[in-house]
Amino acid sequence: MKKFFANILGLALLSYGAVSCSDFLDQYSQDLVVAKSVTDLNELLVGDVYIRSSSVSYGMGTGILGFVNMLDDDINTTGTSMSGNIGSRAWTASVQPLFGFFAWQQDVRYNNERTGMADDASTWNGLYRRINHANNIVDIIDEMPRNTDDEKALYHRVKGEAHFLRAQFYFALANLYGKPYRPDSATVQLCVPLKLTPHVEHDKDKATQFTRATVAEVYDQIIKDLTLSVEHLTTSPQLARFRLHRASADAASLLLSRVYLYAQQWEKAEVEAKKVMDSPLTALSAITDLKSDAPFLTRYNKEVIFSQGANYVAPKDLSTSLSADPADYCVTRDLYNLYEADDARKSAFFAVNGLTDSIRLTQKYERGLELNHISDGFLLRTAEAYLNYAEACAMQGKATEANQALHALRKNRIHYYTPTDLTGEALVDAIRNERRRELCFEGHRWFDLRRYAVNEEYPYKKDIIHAFSVYSNTNAYLGTNYYLLPSGDDAYTFSLPVAILEFDKEAMPDNYRPPRKPIAKPIALPSFDDDEETDSIATP
Repeated sequence: MKKFFANILGLALLSYGAVSCSDFLDQYSQDLVVAKSVTDLNELLVGDVYIRSSSVSYGMGTGILGFVNMLDDDINTTGTSMSGNIGSRAWTASVQPLFGFFAWQQDVRYNNERTGMADDASTWNGLYRRINHANNIVDIIDEMPRNTDDEKALYHRVKGEAHFLRAQFYFALANLYGKPYRPDSATVQLCVPLKLTPHVEHDKDKATQFTRATVAEVYDQIIKDLTLSVEHLTTSPQLARFRLHRASADAASLLLSRVYLYAQQWEKAEVEAKKVMDSPLTALSAITDLKSDAPFLTRYNKEVIFSQGANYVAPKDLSTSLSADPADYCVTRDLYNLYEADDARKSAFFAVNGLTDSIRLTQKYERGLELNHISDGFLLRTAEAYLNYAEACAMQGKATEANQALHALRKNRIHYYTPTDLTGEALVDAIRNERRRELCFEGHRWFDLRRYAVNEEYPYKKDIIHAFSVYSNTNAYLGTNYYLLPSGDDAYTFSLPVAILEFDKEAMPDNYRPPRKPIAKPIALPSFDDDEETDSIATP
């Protein structure tokens, strides 16, 4: 019977990490532990596979997906205040250290002065470590005794959750380190290593330990895992008290609809999204739930289906991360102006910062919490199901169904809403704009821009300009540099972490990212908030 977990330290792709601190496993040696029941595996799942909710002190960072919301066209940095040039603590806490990510640099680790280095491997290591534990659970769970009804029910839930989590983690990795899914090239484009075995695979004589699977192979595995997850979590539904932070059939179907959407398999995306829309356990929030004086996305919001991990855009420190204070990040006017005057989300999510006249993120999430339960990268909620369904139908020419889903969402967001039916590309554009409005700062926009660019029917490409405002170590404003990310640029795919490439005698093939220098100050800045009177400075 295969019941052993190796406790070996090393790179996350090769290791299986230390087991949880709980005493659910009998330890027979320093390096060997044994699982005896489905209950043991359930505790391993909770302790070492799920990403725990946690407090983030100073905003976006290098934690698991902690940088994903700083990459797109919904965010920029704020310039000077209207009354002076003194920056906020966000500059040293989050903005300067993440320059490489924000400005789409060839090596994301370095700050703007190349005097400090951020971690480029936390997401890779953290997700592969959890995938390793999920592999162990999937490998041995069928051999665990299931003599009672409770054991049988728990077996289905643990197995379904393990498959769900492995799929969600691979999906994140695939969309960071693999090219966007193109039906005509997915079978040849490289993605990430696909590790599904429970044992440590390390041959010291091999020049390269792992090979990168293709985009199609990784997506096929994700779909297989999520299909199994839906099956098991339907057989044994998730207990109501665990639904927020543990996977359910609805969560698996919603994620599966997103995967099919990215793969341009529209009919399948439609089917899975409709399951979630029709579920008795899901609902849309009402327009009255959107208030400027109360957070919208909390653990009590009825449309939240699943969440795991931290929230980086709503940190514990209220003065950092999208505060629009001098030297911090701000919301772009391009996004802000996309909302209609009667859209309740406009005042609920955003406000004008009085110091800078830039836009800050306010009440979309709870801020200042010791424990934030709603992730900004691993959140699944009902509104996405309506948007996935609408897009999938529109791509198939089912304009009636697409319009109905879009109107159902918008009437719960916009006062005095008057529906207008659209068709063809106009309908697709409207759905994409609604997706941007509804799901902003939830980890979607960067990935959406990637997939829109390779859409076979209605491709959408957009150049992005990020303005990086520079401050001295005494918080004095020095100027602003501008960085351009052209549509289709190779920087839409991350390079593999340096430590992973350096581990082998012969490194795995890497993703090319071009060097990027500041550009001249743009004449028009439709998506930027800064001091219009300042000039660009040279990057050291």
